[in-house]
Amino acid sequence: MSQDYLHHEEETSSIDFHQILGAAKRRYMFFLLPFLLILFISIGVILSLKPVYESTGTILVETQQIPSDLIQSSITSDANQRITVIQQRVMTRRNLLQIIDKFDVFGEERQKLPVSKLIEKMQEWININVITSEVSGGRGGTSTIAFQLSFDHENPEIAAKVANELVTLFLSENVKTRTARASETTEFLNSETQKLQDALVVTENDIVAYKQKYRDALPEHLDLRLRMLERSENDLREYVREIRALEEEKRYLQIELTTARTGRAGAGGAFIRSELQENIETLKKELLDASTRLTDSHPSMKALKKRIEALEQQKIEEDKEAVRAVAENTPVAGAVYNPLVEKLGIRISSIDSKISDARRQIEEAKQKVAEIEAIIIEIPQVERGLSVLNRTYGDILEKFNVLESKQAQAQLSQNLEEDKKAERFILLEPPVVPTEPIRPDRLKIMGIGSFLAFAVGVGIVFLIELLDRRIRSASELEAIMKHPPIVSIPYITTPSEIGKRRYMLLLYLLAPILFVGAALTAVHFLYRPLDVLFYKAWIALDKLSISIF
Repeated sequence: MSQDYLHHEEETSSIDFHQILGAAKRRYMFFLLPFLLILFISIGVILSLKPVYESTGTILVETQQIPSDLIQSSITSDANQRITVIQQRVMTRRNLLQIIDKFDVFGEERQKLPVSKLIEKMQEWININVITSEVSGGRGGTSTIAFQLSFDHENPEIAAKVANELVTLFLSENVKTRTARASETTEFLNSETQKLQDALVVTENDIVAYKQKYRDALPEHLDLRLRMLERSENDLREYVREIRALEEEKRYLQIELTTARTGRAGAGGAFIRSELQENIETLKKELLDASTRLTDSHPSMKALKKRIEALEQQKIEEDKEAVRAVAENTPVAGAVYNPLVEKLGIRISSIDSKISDARRQIEEAKQKVAEIEAIIIEIPQVERGLSVLNRTYGDILEKFNVLESKQAQAQLSQNLEEDKKAERFILLEPPVVPTEPIRPDRLKIMGIGSFLAFAVGVGIVFLIELLDRRIRSASELEAIMKHPPIVSIPYITTPSEIGKRRYMLLLYLLAPILFVGAALTAVHFLYRPLDVLFYKAWIALDKLSISIF
């Protein structure tokens, strides 16, 4: 008996579909009321949410048409960065207010809402979606190839108009920005080139003035100065040799003059005077040689001059003695006129004049040598100053050439931008009037509401069944008593109950039909017309059958 009971208890522990069906029949209204209530609330939420339409335009970022190896654009910023910059320039307070007033975006709310709120809403309704692609080659990364500009609004026509206006502003702002950037680059390089050109002119003038100031000591004239110095020194030596020759000639003439005056010449006296004269001439030669190398204040020069003066004084004394001796031996009648003496005197005077001229030329040659030597000494300093100016000029000229090349490149880049041959934005797909709203997603809301309504209805029925302690079947009694009943008397239905059951069965059948009709009506008016859905479904089935067969 116990084994049969245990076996029966195991069977009752499994799911009893009769109990579930009975509970569904008994608690039908407890399921239907919350189900319909939540379903109607979902429909009310769907009806209360205004549809929002989105009009989108696609703009293609076209790369530079001319290869960058030939002409490089001066606009080096990334396309994504430029899109962000243009967005900030287009979505300014002034532009957005003009768009709001031009297309009556907010209608009556324009006068009610503050300007800051209007701008905030406009910025929220404007969306930019950048389309990128992987860059091939060794650089890697991504590159912007296009972007989508959209505007959301409850009115599809306003959404399309505003989107077209924004697309126009983006395209015009891109052209204006790129052209302005290229023009600014060209103007900057022109200004810098002009500054360097002015600096070149100033440096050239400085070099000319410097060369004019030191025109006698220019480095390029060094060889000429050296040749002039050599020629002057040769002239100086020639003058010295000329003086020597003249003095030698004068010495012999003086001997002849002395002989002519005395009318005789002792051998001894002539030898003594000749030796003394030769010593004087030798010292004078040494003095001339030293004067080409030493100054007058040098001790050697002073010593030579003193010795010459002493010998000349000695010669004068000897000449006086000779004259006295001649006078003592001369006859009383007096001297006889001798034309040779006069001739020798004239020749000696002429030689003295030539010697004076030669000495003057020696002084001039010395002065000229000193001037040339001073100029030669000054040349290295002038060369250093001139090299500084030339180096400055070379640096400025190199910068000028580089900037001039960049200036030409910038001008080509500006022409490239003005002719629209560089990277540009092209309208690929213009914004059109949308036919379907992007939000709210009514089908999704309806599905969530239906699931929630069903779950709440089932939950309420399950909760009521748990709280109801009444025994409705022999199995429930057996589960409580832990023993099977002795006998089970079936329920006897009356005619009124049979009629009531038929009414309930009809209600059970009508409720799903009404629910399905209400759902189809909601789909037709709130989501999409049923004929369109059926047509799409038919097309999908047709394509599916073609692909299968």
